[in-house]
Amino acid sequence: MIRDFSTPAPARRSRLGLILPFAAFGVLLAAYGGYWLWMSGEIRKTADNWIEERESEGYAITVDRLSVSGFPFRFTVRVRDPEIIAPPEDGGWRMAMPELSASALPYNLSHWIIAFASPAELDFEGDEETSALLATAARARVSLASSRAGTVRAGAELEEFRLIEREGGDVLIEALDQLVLSSELVDEDRMRIRVEMRGLELGPDQLDERTANAFGRRIELMRTDTTLSHWSALAADANLASWSESGGRAEIAMAELHWGNARLGGEGAMGVDTMLRPEGRLSVMVTEPESLVAALVAGGVVSSSDGEALRLALMMAPRRDQGVALPFRFQQGGIFLGPVRIGEAGPLTGQLPSPPELPDADDLPGANP
Repeated sequence: MIRDFSTPAPARRSRLGLILPFAAFGVLLAAYGGYWLWMSGEIRKTADNWIEERESEGYAITVDRLSVSGFPFRFTVRVRDPEIIAPPEDGGWRMAMPELSASALPYNLSHWIIAFASPAELDFEGDEETSALLATAARARVSLASSRAGTVRAGAELEEFRLIEREGGDVLIEALDQLVLSSELVDEDRMRIRVEMRGLELGPDQLDERTANAFGRRIELMRTDTTLSHWSALAADANLASWSESGGRAEIAMAELHWGNARLGGEGAMGVDTMLRPEGRLSVMVTEPESLVAALVAGGVVSSSDGEALRLALMMAPRRDQGVALPFRFQQGGIFLGPVRIGEAGPLTGQLPSPPELPDADDLPGANP
């Protein structure tokens, strides 16, 4: 046998070439593990500092356990049995639940999703007595996205929500199939808020008898797209009076309501008057005008003569593809559909309960590398 030395033998594959990729992966994994451990400690420290700061402001905060988990895909701050009691100047409210968690992806610590476990206890100080409520939900989440300027986007999700009084068991909200809320700063001082609610059924005693007879207790759909002007005045202390004095208005680009025989859509602007009652005007599209008037008269919301006046106004109103256009007004404590007063609007609370200030994601270590 004659060997041909003119053809070189195939080169042996270097073992180093086989090992290097695995070695590099191991180094990266070890480095990431070290980063995750360090960052989880920093996040835990930020959470502890936030609790200390709120307590220095008068809040009473107790937790059974606070931990950071989620390796390797996320950071999750988990709090067992949290209870928060606000000082009187911030509303004096109380909230307690079995667990609260906040999660963020390792590469985006400026966006956190907060999940609330069920059931949650909610207490609010009223003018005469404290409301002690119990809330349950299949899902309750809040999404917060921040920048150096603070929170720029927020959202909320609720599914299969129910709200009752803890002591007497009176039902406030029998069911809320779904709620989706999103909000974002569209410019320096305007907040856009979009809300969609489906399957909202109020408790037996939450509506006056006439309204319940006219439309029932279940609202199938409520959808709005609203922009609040002068947002900084409202966000500063959640005070409707100061917001109104600064010129604050709610600009409603779209509103839709499916409630019994009411099939309405509209747009307009709203605010509050000097007595903090709703004030403003919407252009409402009535899809089924005759059914709406019949329901208002049958339920006793309006008299037979007012019903005839409303029918006449609907006959004379402009007609469009979506229905008949009528003005819907809040004026001097009254609620008017066209020329007919259909209800009363009392003053809204001047000072809304203020939640404790959430830490901006920019304050978290590593959020803005």
